[in-house]
Amino acid sequence: MFTRFLVLLFTLIVGVTAQAEVKLLRHPTYFNGRVAFSYLGDIWAANENGTGVTRLTDNTARETYPRFSPDGKWIAFSSDRAGNYGVYVMPATGGKPRQLTWHSADDDVVGWTADSKKIVFSSTRGNGAFPTVTTLWQVAAEGGIETAIGTDWGIWASYSADGKKLAFTRHPQLWSRKHYRGSYAADLWVEDVASKSFTKLGDPEYKGNMLWPMYSTGGEIYFVSNELPNEKTVKNGSPEVMKSVNNIWKISDKGGRATQVTHHEDGNLFFPSISADGKVIVYEDNF
Repeated sequence: MFTRFLVLLFTLIVGVTAQAEVKLLRHPTYFNGRVAFSYLGDIWAANENGTGVTRLTDNTARETYPRFSPDGKWIAFSSDRAGNYGVYVMPATGGKPRQLTWHSADDDVVGWTADSKKIVFSSTRGNGAFPTVTTLWQVAAEGGIETAIGTDWGIWASYSADGKKLAFTRHPQLWSRKHYRGSYAADLWVEDVASKSFTKLGDPEYKGNMLWPMYSTGGEIYFVSNELPNEKTVKNGSPEVMKSVNNIWKISDKGGRATQVTHHEDGNLFFPSISADGKVIVYEDNF
């Protein structure tokens, strides 16, 4: 299916006639022509052409990682308004947020289950491969006890449209380590939920990060990588590796070679998010 990629630059109205370009718009999410994002510690939304800017939260706390539910009715996000970061949910048009998690560990919203009933988040709660590693969890949007997703490690994840498969990154996903090559790079996996079987994806010669997996239609998974054409011969920390840049790539959930999709040269492509129908990806580039 044809996929449109948008770098959305928003403009806030200053006064009556003046306009100013805004920087540090972060963590975008898309639904039906509308984009929600974090800015100045709050959650905002705007039309994809930059009009209709609306502030959805107004709090002295910091609120991040907004994610539209697949049905477009809700926005989940993380906030530290109660001390540390917990999971919150509010109507997509704004309204009073409801707190869903109260754990002492930070809970970072990652996405939703395909049926819009549960919110997926990552947290360090001592149940992973090591006590200090981050794992994946989910909590009902209506409230209730959060439950662990059965991976021994997990930073970011995305369910397929039918909910039968889960794409996730198993190793730490530190976006600041965008030139990293090594055994603890963010690697990409797919879980068959029913059989609880796991498949590792990607070129075995590439030892760098595969970040922010996004399940599209037709078994395609989009992600961010800075893979170079000659990964087999490059050396960790070499000048060549330091020139590698983040771009969006795609790969089949059955495996095979990944294909580069975007061709930015600044290297500052972070936090992409795919629409529920798999037609649009929004992301931040150069902040």
